[in-house]
Amino acid sequence: MSGRPRIVIGTWFYDNQPGFLDFKYRIEALARHYDVTLVLRDASFEKQFACELLTVKVLPTARTGKRPLFGYIRRLAHFVKSEQPDLVFLLGSQLALASWLIARVPVVLYWNEHPSHFFGGQPKTQFLRRLLGLGLVRASYLAAGRCRLVMPIGEAHHEDLLQHGVPRARLELIYMGVSGEFSGQEAERGDRGTGARLQLVYTGTVARERGRDVMLEGLALACRAGVPCQLTLVGADEDQQRYCANRARELGLGDEMLTVVGRVPGAEIPGYLRRADLGICIWEDRLWWRFNPPTKLFEYLVAGLPVLASRIRTHTDYIEDGVNGFVFDYDPASFAQCLETIWARRSDLSTASERAVLSSGKFKWTGIEPRFLELVQEACPG
Repeated sequence: MSGRPRIVIGTWFYDNQPGFLDFKYRIEALARHYDVTLVLRDASFEKQFACELLTVKVLPTARTGKRPLFGYIRRLAHFVKSEQPDLVFLLGSQLALASWLIARVPVVLYWNEHPSHFFGGQPKTQFLRRLLGLGLVRASYLAAGRCRLVMPIGEAHHEDLLQHGVPRARLELIYMGVSGEFSGQEAERGDRGTGARLQLVYTGTVARERGRDVMLEGLALACRAGVPCQLTLVGADEDQQRYCANRARELGLGDEMLTVVGRVPGAEIPGYLRRADLGICIWEDRLWWRFNPPTKLFEYLVAGLPVLASRIRTHTDYIEDGVNGFVFDYDPASFAQCLETIWARRSDLSTASERAVLSSGKFKWTGIEPRFLELVQEACPG
């Protein structure tokens, strides 16, 4: 035993989880200063956090629906009771309910998603299921109020938690953070918009509700209007790649207009950003996405990429149209019109790139980590 305080980190990752970097920053920071046991629902996730300082405990859970989550939470609480650590860090708001079952150990909660995303259900869901979902959402807020400290990742979450009764003294806004590896070089920023084509990049899950069809159809409209573009989608699974290939043929998008890349390790993402002129953030207007800012938005800014963002609060809170990015409505015609405007003013992209960098400083993990560790130390007894 090292004599350092012991922390159990609870996680809940999905099989199709698109990114792990914000979790990785926190896990590795804690492992450098505490004796950390990382709890996972599946051993396959261990490779995302290759760190010799960690002890890993797997509580095997084959599926990721509500019922498996509740079972996992019960087993996590039982594990905490048997270990009696100095602190429990719940790495995700999905796990907030675990605070009801954890006694005599202080809990810190990373609040990264609105609970309606996993408990709210769709409007057409059966009445009783909707009622249950609403009850679980409410219970999540009440559970957050029981924690020693809650760390929301954005202003919208912070305001929402306050409105749901979580004491201000137990809240501290801590952005997700972006590694310095994403930082763009001055020469790269000066090259934005100087190529023969407008180079666009999107990183993340390539799904309908995440703007897949708006991007593809809008790209086709822009190309037909004479805007030379190439869109690179990074993060598509096999089904998504097949869909995009078929839709591209239907829309007349050639290889010089669209490139679809599969899932890649987080360390490879900065390379794709360095070769782009603009990064795309696009979401359908759903309740939870009005609260959950996307990791990619901050990575783009740190890389010096102006952000092409759909009009939703979690984008427009950080992107000012015509300054550090461009805002469009969530439809193909608006996306295409925005690309036409950018192409006509492409000489301004280097300035927009500089402004993106200027607006990114507070999102860098190197500046966030010391405050994060200070807060954990304050929450940890002794």
